[in-house]
Amino acid sequence: MASAARTFSWEDYVVFSCMLFLSSCIGLFFGIRAKTKKQASADELLTGNRKLPLIPVALSLSASFTSATTILGIPAEVYTRGGEQWLWALGMIPCFLIVGFFIVPIIYKLQLTNAYEYLELRFSKAVRTIGSFSFSIIIVIYMAAVLYAPSVALSQVTGLDPDVSIVAIGLVCTVYTSFGGIRGVVWTDAFQLIIVWAGLLALMFKGASDVGGWSKVWEISRKGDRLPRFDMDPDPFIRHTFWTLLVGGGTNMMTVYGANQTNLQRYSSVSSLRKSKIALLLNLPLWICYLSILSLLGLVMFAYFDGCDPLGKEMVSKTDQLLPLFVLETMGSMPGLPGLFIASVFSASISTLSSGINSLGAVTLEDVFKPLYEKCKKKSPSQMVLTIATIVLVFVFGGLTIFLAKMASLLGKTALTISFGVFGMVGGPLLGLMINGMFIPFINKWGAMAGWLASLVLCLYVGIDPVFNPGPKGYLPLDSESCSVDFLNSSNMSMTTTPVMLTTTFLNGTTNATTPAGGSADSDHLYLSYLHYSTLALLVSAIVGMLVSALTGCNKGKDVDERTYYKYPCCFRQSTSSYDLDHLDKPPAYRNPSFPGGQNLDAEDYSPYVNNFAVKSANNHVNGVYSVH
Repeated sequence: MASAARTFSWEDYVVFSCMLFLSSCIGLFFGIRAKTKKQASADELLTGNRKLPLIPVALSLSASFTSATTILGIPAEVYTRGGEQWLWALGMIPCFLIVGFFIVPIIYKLQLTNAYEYLELRFSKAVRTIGSFSFSIIIVIYMAAVLYAPSVALSQVTGLDPDVSIVAIGLVCTVYTSFGGIRGVVWTDAFQLIIVWAGLLALMFKGASDVGGWSKVWEISRKGDRLPRFDMDPDPFIRHTFWTLLVGGGTNMMTVYGANQTNLQRYSSVSSLRKSKIALLLNLPLWICYLSILSLLGLVMFAYFDGCDPLGKEMVSKTDQLLPLFVLETMGSMPGLPGLFIASVFSASISTLSSGINSLGAVTLEDVFKPLYEKCKKKSPSQMVLTIATIVLVFVFGGLTIFLAKMASLLGKTALTISFGVFGMVGGPLLGLMINGMFIPFINKWGAMAGWLASLVLCLYVGIDPVFNPGPKGYLPLDSESCSVDFLNSSNMSMTTTPVMLTTTFLNGTTNATTPAGGSADSDHLYLSYLHYSTLALLVSAIVGMLVSALTGCNKGKDVDERTYYKYPCCFRQSTSSYDLDHLDKPPAYRNPSFPGGQNLDAEDYSPYVNNFAVKSANNHVNGVYSVH
C-alpha cells in the first residue's frame, strides 16, 4: 500500500460545498415556486397536494433511510464478521411485497396527512396518540444520531470541528425543508441519492483497482472467510443466519416501510394507488443494489488491508473509522474524490434528516396543533395559520435535532448505542399496532394497547441489556503482521485529528462493537439477534393483543370502520348488510368527501375495497362511509 499524501484539499471542500449549496437551492426553488403559484398551503408542504411525480418519490423512499450509519456500518460489518450481511437482501423481498400489496392499499385509501390517524379510525384516539408518540421518540433520537455520525466522519478526514458540521448541516436541512416542504424534500432526496451512489461506486472501484482487480479481491476474501455463508441454523440468538436475515431482516425493514410516518406519508403523495405501489416496489432493487455495493466495499476494504489490520495495529480505535481511513488511503492523493465521498455520507444523512423533520411536522400539526387551536379558538385553523404553523414546527424540530446531536457528542458511546437501538425496540411494537389492526379484525383497542405495551417492555429489555452487559464481539481473525512503517506513520497522523466516540449500528440494530455473535447457555443475559427485535415485537403484540381482546369481548357491539382491516371469508358469516356500488358507474373519478384531502380516485384505486368500502348498515351513514356493528 502506497502511503500517499492524505489531506482534504480545496478541491474537496469545493465538491462538498457544492453539494450543500445545490441541496439548499432545490428546496428553496420549490418553496418559491409554490408561493408564486399560491400553493403554499399546509397540504402542499406536507403531501405536495398528492401530485408528486413517481420516480422522485421512489428515490426519496430509498434515500430517507439510506443514512451514514449504513454507509459506515455495513462495510465494517463485512470487514470484521464476514459477508452474511449481504443476505439481508433476501429478507427485503417479503418485506416490500407485504407492505406493497397489503399495507400501502389501506394507507393510500384513507389519504391521511398523519398516517397514525389510521390507528384512531381502527381503534381509538388513545391508540393513535401511542402511535404518534412512539414515532416522534424514534425519529427525533434517530435523526440526532444520524446528524452526529457524519460530522465525526468529516472531522476524521478534515480536522473540522464536529460541532461546526452539526450546526451547518442541521441549518441547511432545516431551511430547505421548511420552505420547500415535501416537494423540496423529495427532489432533494433524489439528488442526494445520486451523490451517495456516485461516492460509493468511486470508492469501491478505486479500492478494487488498488488491490489488483476483482479476482484478487475475491481470492483474498475467500481465504479470509469473508464471503457470504448460508448458515441454516434457526437459533434466533445467533447474530446472522439465513433464517435470521430472511425473517428478522424482513420484519426489521417493515418497521421502516410499514409503520414509519416518514415513508407512509410518501405513499399518499402520488396521484394513484398504482403509482404508490410502484414507487415502493422500485425500492426493492434499489435496496438490493445498495446493500450489494456496501457489502462489496467491505470485501474490497478487507482485501486492501490484508496483512495490516488497522484495528490490530491501533491505527483506529473503532470499526466506524475503518471506512474514513480507507478513503484517505485510496483517494487521498486524488483531489476532489475524498470530497465526493464525504458529500455522499452527508447526503445520506441530510436526506434522512429532511424526511424526518417534515414527517414530525405532519404528525405534530395533526395531533397537537390542530386540537389545541380548535380548543382555544373554538374554530378550525385557516390555511394561512396551518402553513405558518408547519414552517414553525419544521424550524423547532430542526433546532431540537441539532441540540440532541450535540448532546450525543457529549454523552458518547452509550447514548448512541441506545439511540439506534430505540429504532428497533420501539419501531417493532409500533409495527405490531399497524399489523394487528389490519390483519386481526377482532382485536380491539384494549388488546392493541396491551400488545403494544407488552412488546415494548420486552423489546426494551432485550435491546438495552446488552448495552450494559456486552457479550463477545464475534470478530473473525484479522492479520496485522505485514504493515509497513510508512503506512503506520501516515495512518496514525491522519486519524488523530479528533477523539472519536462514535459507535455505528445498522438501520434498526445494535452496535458493531458490542453485539455478540450469539447467546450462551451459561449467560444470564438474552443476546437476541438485533434483527429479531421486530420479530419478537410482532409475536408478543399479536398474542397478547388477541388474549386481551378475547377477555374484553373483542369488538362486540362496537362500530369498526371496514376500510381499516382485511376480512377473511373463512372467519366471517354472510353479512346481511347491503353494498352500495353505485359509485362504480360514475366515470371518470369518484370523490369521497370523507377523505381529508378530498382526493379524486379512479376506479382502479378503490376496486379492491368494494366489499370493505361502502357497507350500509341499518342506521349508520356518515359522510359517505358506512360502518358495521
